[in-house]
Amino acid sequence: MNKKTTGLVAGAAGAALLMGGATFALWNDSAWVDGGAITAGNLDVSAGAVSWKDVSEDRTQGNHSINLDTFRIVPGDTIQGTLPLKAALQGDNLVAELSLDKLGVTGNEQLLAELAEHATYEVRLDGTTIVDATPLAEAEALRFASADNSQNVAPLPTLPAALTATPNLEVVLTVTFDEDVAGRDLTRAKATLKDFDVALTQVRDAGVDGGF
Repeated sequence: MNKKTTGLVAGAAGAALLMGGATFALWNDSAWVDGGAITAGNLDVSAGAVSWKDVSEDRTQGNHSINLDTFRIVPGDTIQGTLPLKAALQGDNLVAELSLDKLGVTGNEQLLAELAEHATYEVRLDGTTIVDATPLAEAEALRFASADNSQNVAPLPTLPAALTATPNLEVVLTVTFDEDVAGRDLTRAKATLKDFDVALTQVRDAGVDGGF
């Protein structure tokens, strides 16, 4: 091979090496992007024990605690049970309904009808009444939004992100035994409040108050 041919071969090999990228590269750069944690919200409820009082208007001693198992109600009496609750919601789109599931009373049907006719309930949130005295027969689930709900335009009452140290909700049941009974009607009749569940249930329906 002559010198000219040898030079051409060497030159072609060098060009191929350069074009192959072994000795140079097109510009490039990179930047670090932080990731992010996806964190679930919260829905929580706990119930304390129901406390009962005799709140009859004609009692000179004023309201006083009673034991529902031993108290004997008579015509004209009004008793009141308070259920303390702790409830929490957290989530930008979180709305939930609070209800007393399986709430009911068993016993003498006439007494049940008499008491139910004069039974009301109310709901307090952080000491403020949000449901005024309402006939128990008209009780409905109560809707709340999380405090961080950005679509709470109704607005719905809000609950904190975590359970508080003390109850933030109270459900108050008031029952009156009407004075308008004849003779010895309903003496020693018995009605028993059954065990029941307190349910806090997420709802997500387009168009409802609170955005979902």
